[in-house]
Amino acid sequence: MVQIFRALAIIAVVMIHTTPLGSWQVLCRPFINFSVASFLFLSGYLTKIENDNWHTFYKKRIIRVLIPYIIWTILYTLVSRHLGRLPQNLLTAKAAGPMYYIFVYIQFVLLTPFLGRLAKSKYHLLGYFVAPVSVLVFKYYWLLTGNNLNSYISLIWSDACLGWFTFYYLGLALGNRIIKKQYSLKVLLMSYIVSILLQIAEGYWWLSIGETNCGTQIKLSSFLTSSLFLLITYTILIDGRYGIKNRYLRIIGDYSFGIYLCHIMVKNLLRCFVPYFQSIPYPINSVIILLISLCCCYFGDKICSDKLSRWIGLK
Repeated sequence: MVQIFRALAIIAVVMIHTTPLGSWQVLCRPFINFSVASFLFLSGYLTKIENDNWHTFYKKRIIRVLIPYIIWTILYTLVSRHLGRLPQNLLTAKAAGPMYYIFVYIQFVLLTPFLGRLAKSKYHLLGYFVAPVSVLVFKYYWLLTGNNLNSYISLIWSDACLGWFTFYYLGLALGNRIIKKQYSLKVLLMSYIVSILLQIAEGYWWLSIGETNCGTQIKLSSFLTSSLFLLITYTILIDGRYGIKNRYLRIIGDYSFGIYLCHIMVKNLLRCFVPYFQSIPYPINSVIILLISLCCCYFGDKICSDKLSRWIGLK
């Protein structure tokens, strides 16, 4: 089941990166903004906070993503033909849009022992306020005042885990049974629909004040929608009645990390070398990019050894 939800998350990621601007962002993004939140939630959900060897934990988790990050940063920099930016790209995760996720994930890995203690303490509720408060300070304040965030602070904010804190923390708490409450799937689904409407309304407000990134995942209504989606995910994971089995989704889930790393490369190459690709309507273009990215990862994995495949980040 975990791989099924990873598949849904990576499909949503590809769709996000092909969604047209304007009203399309407002209307489409609320249905797919659960993508990165889901990856972080599942990572937390599958992480045990009781660990006798944190050094091995850090080494295994960080190297698992750091080597592919370096390889793909080099590849994206080579394709951009700006080799002089390689050191900067390595240090800032700016070689391609999705690369920031690696930095965010590593931060959560490093914070896991602290987050586990916080989740079990009497101050556990504080963990759920980190992301909303951070967004109010670093996003809404500057948006409402019409000012621009300092470039250095903006760079740090874009790679920081603060705006995503709720999702990994929630997964950690649910996966380690710190939170044991059962949730009504019917109530969650109804609340989810309401949150979608709220997110559309907020998206139109962002668009009305001239914010082009009005469909962003980092806004309060999106937090609500994503949190409800994750509680639905959790309910399905622990309740055998809702088992979902689909071979093709499972394969996509198996290669979700590789698709995440390469789909922007595939999109850029298609735009450069395939005539009229940019005229292909959304979301058909998303499907094409997803399938080509999946094929690259799948056949690349079959050609490479298992170890090399993981170093490259194909799966």
